[in-house]
Amino acid sequence: MPDRIQSLRQRWLLSAAGGALLALASPALASTPPATTAVPAGSCLRLNHTAQALTEFNNLGPQASAADARASFQLLQASEQGLQRDPALAALPAMAAVQRSWRALDQAFGQLPAGTGVGAMQQQLQGAKHEHRIALNGLIVSITCQP
Repeated sequence: MPDRIQSLRQRWLLSAAGGALLALASPALASTPPATTAVPAGSCLRLNHTAQALTEFNNLGPQASAADARASFQLLQASEQGLQRDPALAALPAMAAVQRSWRALDQAFGQLPAGTGVGAMQQQLQGAKHEHRIALNGLIVSITCQP
């Protein structure tokens, strides 16, 4: 299991770097960028880490064990805690939806019986995961990353 966690962290770092570069370049790629709030690059990285952690958790397949799923969710929890404490993101209106959807997902996960398999876990959490993804996407499109 520690290898799985290390592997997830390595993928996060790689995706965070790519995500940060894309976020920095995105204003130049859009012909008429929407109104956004500028936030520090560190905040963008936190948001990218959280989005990547949610994607990793969402993409757990039937080959994953319940222990893998719980470890993946623990990484998501840790990433969410950092995101929730980020002062630049906390001040944004879109963050309220992220906080609500995270509480719902965290609560739903906490109510799962200990022996719940990955398939049942994914099915039972499907709605909460979808709502959280929508909230994170709303936050993502509301910001512009500063260098």
